[in-house]
Amino acid sequence: MTEIKEKYLPSEILQKAIVSGKEYGWKRADFKKVIDKAVEIGLGIIGGQIQFKLPDGTCELYWHKYDTRDRKSGENWKNYCLRTRKECLNQFENIPTDKELVEEGIKNFDFLKNKSKIGIQLEEYLIFILYFNNSETDLNSNE
Repeated sequence: MTEIKEKYLPSEILQKAIVSGKEYGWKRADFKKVIDKAVEIGLGIIGGQIQFKLPDGTCELYWHKYDTRDRKSGENWKNYCLRTRKECLNQFENIPTDKELVEEGIKNFDFLKNKSKIGIQLEEYLIFILYFNNSETDLNSNE
């Protein structure tokens, strides 16, 4: 739910976001700051995936993700948030470099291959989508 991000994330985090449909993504350099701020304000991290978001198309590297496990029965909210932060960041650390992701994108999507051939710098369009969970609804925010 987009309104979770808009309601809870501070403007300095939202200003760095790249909107892809109803999803929000960030550059790799901002990823950890976004996660840390989300947990600081009481959001759990559901996870996300990698996209190339260009003005005329989006390609998702859906096989690269950094999803967390659901909230456990009896798990208090703060512990859930801290656990999902750790799980997400641990997985994110294993994501290939931006250069490797661009190479994968070109290999898997003709759209990106064609953009690369005409000199588009695909790294500029690489974003990391994130979904959050809040304690008010305890519903996944990727509906």
